[in-house]
Amino acid sequence: MASLRTLNKSMCCRLMVMAAALLLAFGAQADGWALKKTDKERDIRVYQRAHSGSQFDDIYAVTVLEGGPARIEAILTDASAMPEWLARVTQAKVISRKKDAAIIYLRYVLPYPFRPRDAVLLSRRTKTSEGIVIEAEAVAEKYPLQKDVVRMLGAKSRWKVSTVDAHRVKVELWGSGEPGGLIPAMLYNYNVADDAVQTLKQLRRMALREKYVKAESKVEQSN
Repeated sequence: MASLRTLNKSMCCRLMVMAAALLLAFGAQADGWALKKTDKERDIRVYQRAHSGSQFDDIYAVTVLEGGPARIEAILTDASAMPEWLARVTQAKVISRKKDAAIIYLRYVLPYPFRPRDAVLLSRRTKTSEGIVIEAEAVAEKYPLQKDVVRMLGAKSRWKVSTVDAHRVKVELWGSGEPGGLIPAMLYNYNVADDAVQTLKQLRRMALREKYVKAESKVEQSN
């Protein structure tokens, strides 16, 4: 009888876990997000969904990294280092900066035969009770068009960094936009999740750099 009660309890636990998984899956489908890529070793998940009025999908990527919000913020706002971790970015520079806002120029390389792309983004940083949010939106008129480079319009991104515990943060990325030119939507949508995985993988590596660990320590000491 005792073994039967133990078996029933075990079955109930499994059913509860399955029900929770189904609810999570239903929630992801209800708002249109579909899981496209995972990196289990690094705890990275990337989702995609259709963007209303566009052929090009939105993306949502999430992971957990070592460090606090100040460390990740130091990486996200270090324009000179962006080509080292942002997928396809070959050039990044700050055009202007004022308090918690900056105009940033980014240039991207694409596979042959597609021409390079660039984007001019207005980036705004907001501090929250959980950590920070950095939102960026294309503002093409803030920088002249470049020869043989396609300007990407309508690009938007949102980084959210929130505390998990004393040693880790949850990092979330939302992104949308169009690559411009004649890139087929099917090709773009097929590759965009891979780019997000690569970005978060490289961000994880950057978070271990002494430069950013020290930046975090300075913030903690000042508080």
